[in-house]
Amino acid sequence: MVLELSYVNRPDMPKWPTNPEENYEGNGRIAQGSPSNASSVYHHLHTGTHVDAPWHFDDHGRTIEQIPIEDFYYTHPLVLTVRKSRGERIRREDLELYEEQLKEADIVLLYTGHSELREKDPAAFIDDFPCVDPKAALYLREEFPLLKAVAMDSISFDSAVTGDAEGYPSHHALLEVSEKTPQRTLLLFEDVNLRVLLGVKNILAICAFPVRFAGLEAAPVAMVAITGEEEAEC
Repeated sequence: MVLELSYVNRPDMPKWPTNPEENYEGNGRIAQGSPSNASSVYHHLHTGTHVDAPWHFDDHGRTIEQIPIEDFYYTHPLVLTVRKSRGERIRREDLELYEEQLKEADIVLLYTGHSELREKDPAAFIDDFPCVDPKAALYLREEFPLLKAVAMDSISFDSAVTGDAEGYPSHHALLEVSEKTPQRTLLLFEDVNLRVLLGVKNILAICAFPVRFAGLEAAPVAMVAITGEEEAEC
């Protein structure tokens, strides 16, 4: 069975508060006499299900097309339910409970439960959502060499309330290369629909392939889980 983890992009989808509005433009419509339907899209790369590359927070970091395509394919995924309420952070001690499982993972997917608000209360979904404490981010990066990526069901790894004042420390902890953090960076997937994976026991692979625009810091992704479970018959 294939389960879709990326959300369908829509002009009115929830977004980081300062992101520009999405805009869909019809360049040709059959109903208006054009020979075909054709469209252009203005899409902000950090709205909807997307992946952050290192250049997002490191001016010397790799841009999205410089990352090997195999880094977006995962065969040892680990889904963790770490329920957090409004304004709470996933902390190192939350993750240490799963240390042995994390040692084998190439992607960890963090389900806080906050995404349950995405459809029914979009304003609450983008307001003071759960995020990741920078010490937890460094723990994932420094202690688990097989790990290539982290995904979560909030719209950002840093807080919309305090992130700007704090300098977005969790993004820096995961993406920036420095003397303090010289080892490989991790990819960040944000606004991922992890609810569909709850209760799924046999996840064979996660595919999260980006639409890559050369020289840029992020990309929308088509993210799916391939499971060993059979699709229910209608």
